[in-house]
Amino acid sequence: MPKHQRDISNKTKNIVGSPIRKITRLLEEAGEKESIISFGGGAPSLAPPQESMNHLIEKLRKEPQRSVCYNSTPGLLKTREAVTEMLKEEEKIDIDPKEEITLTAGGTQGLYAALQTLINPGQEVMISDPAYVGYPEAIKLAGGKVNRIKTTWQEDFQITPEKINNNITKKTEALILLSPDNPTGRMLTEKNLKGIIEVVEDQDLWLITDDIYKDIVFEDQEFINTRKIGAYENTVTCSSFSKTASVPGMRIGYTYGPKEVIKNMTQLLQYEALCIGRIPQIFLQHFLSEKGKHKRNYIQKEVLPVYKHRKNIMKKVLKEKLPKAGYSEPKGAFYYFLDVSRYLENYKDEEQFSHELYKEAEVVVIPGGYFGEEGKNHVRLTFVSEPEDRIKEGINRISEFLVS
Repeated sequence: MPKHQRDISNKTKNIVGSPIRKITRLLEEAGEKESIISFGGGAPSLAPPQESMNHLIEKLRKEPQRSVCYNSTPGLLKTREAVTEMLKEEEKIDIDPKEEITLTAGGTQGLYAALQTLINPGQEVMISDPAYVGYPEAIKLAGGKVNRIKTTWQEDFQITPEKINNNITKKTEALILLSPDNPTGRMLTEKNLKGIIEVVEDQDLWLITDDIYKDIVFEDQEFINTRKIGAYENTVTCSSFSKTASVPGMRIGYTYGPKEVIKNMTQLLQYEALCIGRIPQIFLQHFLSEKGKHKRNYIQKEVLPVYKHRKNIMKKVLKEKLPKAGYSEPKGAFYYFLDVSRYLENYKDEEQFSHELYKEAEVVVIPGGYFGEEGKNHVRLTFVSEPEDRIKEGINRISEFLVS
């Protein structure tokens, strides 16, 4: 066997590719085919805030060289200060911009680097089941083992302190919490959050919180930063502005936590990405300026009203067209996670159903089994990617497909 085939590392050969990224590639290859209705990806469909984009364009015109040069690995201090001011203003927590935070290429890199920093080979990381598809492989790449906590839509996909206690083993080192959640739209109750923090402190676990959807909250719910409850020295938080500012392609995220963790993460990031580009930082500095006025206006006036309306439209059409589907109504994030078990009599599983649906009806949904064992017989539908008329048309196509 030729050396170039023989000597690929086991670490990369054993990576399970993200099924959602495969679907993204499939849609890209389909081009601008308007007949395809996608409830697949979790990308915002709204334009980013125009004022901040105009500011970026003006900077590029006036200072082209400065706008694209290197900066330090954790990011420009001015950008880090803008993020920590946001956290102080909105979530009432104080983070040292010099030592307790680093910028990352989206939340994904932050999570990956955090796991690489905190987890040693053989240690376990607890995640929910179902859980975001990016977690298991990132854990495995850190040498860790996945420990899943089962949840169901009948119980609102809640993770409880009792479930965590029942899952802890001698090898358990960390817990990842995502609230609002992908794929379920669940938000953890304050009671459960307090109980979970108590377990984390009692068992001296690392808590990794993924706050990517913290600004996408509905139904009078309120996002709670876990540091306001406790476990400050045990907690590392990863987030980004991909959903908040509708700029997923800019890859601008941040991670904050104890100084020693951020110090070691930054050392890792030196060799993983060198630094974050200045262009997204220029955008972000304006987006967070004037004590967050631009961010608040954008979220409150442009984002939440549109997404809440689309969520409610999808709920209404689901009740009419797919009455046998079970789900817990999302409190935040972008998704309905439907139990379609009563519609799968003629299919091997939800994956076959999803493939046939795309092939025959040109509607994209994500098979729930991609998110874990408890996701089987489910599909995930994104309600932010299509306007109202296409949401109605897409659900109607699914209904007609099932009776054809």
